[in-house]
Amino acid sequence: MIAVVLLTGCATTSGASAASAPQPFHVERSGKGRPLVFIPGLASSGEVWNETVAHLQGKYDCHVLTLAGFAGQPAIPAPFFATERRALADYLRAQGLEKPILVGHSLGGVLALAVAADVPELVGGVFIVDSLPFLPASMDPSATADSVRPRAEEMRTLMRMQTVEQRSMQSRMALRNFISDDKKVDVAARWGADSDAETVTQAFYELSTTDLRPELPRITAPTVVLGSWVALKGRVPREAVEAVYQSQYAKLPAHRVVLSDTARHFIMWDDPEGFFRELDSFLGAHASVAQVEPHH
Repeated sequence: MIAVVLLTGCATTSGASAASAPQPFHVERSGKGRPLVFIPGLASSGEVWNETVAHLQGKYDCHVLTLAGFAGQPAIPAPFFATERRALADYLRAQGLEKPILVGHSLGGVLALAVAADVPELVGGVFIVDSLPFLPASMDPSATADSVRPRAEEMRTLMRMQTVEQRSMQSRMALRNFISDDKKVDVAARWGADSDAETVTQAFYELSTTDLRPELPRITAPTVVLGSWVALKGRVPREAVEAVYQSQYAKLPAHRVVLSDTARHFIMWDDPEGFFRELDSFLGAHASVAQVEPHH
C-alpha cells in the first residue's frame, strides 16, 4: 500500500503558521473509489485498520486517521472532542469527498456520529464499531451529562496524578478485557504508551460528559452499529446488553444493531471474518457509485 500522507488544513492561532501548528489528525490515504474515512478509538493508531484496508484491496478511497495526541501524534490544546469533530467536517469539505462512509471504533465511533449529525448532507453512511452515544448511561440509564460531570472531574484529577507505571498497568488491564489476542494487547499497549497522557485523560473526560443521543435525529445516513458483549458473559445477559444498544440508538432514524457473539471491544481484531462480512454487506448496500448524489 502506497500511502499519501495528508495534513488537515485548519484554523490556527494568530502568528502560528499552519505548517508548524499541531494538526487535529494525521491521515494516510490509499486506494480508489468510494471514499471511506476510518477513525480509531482512544489512544489508538490508524494502524488498527491495517487488516481492514488490506481486505478492501484498494477498491475504495481509504482515509485512515490517527487523532492528535494518540500513538505518537503531536497533541492539540483542549477541548479535544469539539476540535476533532469540527476539523473532520472541515476535512470532508476540503477534500471534496462525495458522500464518504465513516467507519469509527469506540471514541472514533462517537466522533463519526457527531460529524454525521453536524454535516448530514456530507455523509453517505456510518459504520459504528462498539460505540455508544452516551457511555455513562450504559451503567446508569438515568445519567445525564450534568449528573456525571462531578465524577468525571474526579476521575480526570486521579488520572492526571497517575505515574507512567500506574497508567501502563491500568491500560494493559483494560486492554486484556477489550482484546483476546495477547500480541494485539501488546500492540495497543504500545500505542497507549506513545500517546500524550493529558490528551488521553481529557478525551476520556469529554467522552464521559458528551451525550449525543439528542443529536441522533439529525443523522440522515444509513448506520450499522456493531456491538460486543462477550467480555460481560456470565455477569450480564446478552439481551440486557442488546437492550442498552437499542435504547441508546432509538432516536437514530435509519440504523441496525448487530451484536457479535465472539468478539471483544476491538471487533475488527477479535473476529475479522464476522467484521468483514458486516462491513462488506454494508458497503455493498450503500457504497455503489450509482447511489452517490451529485455534490452541490
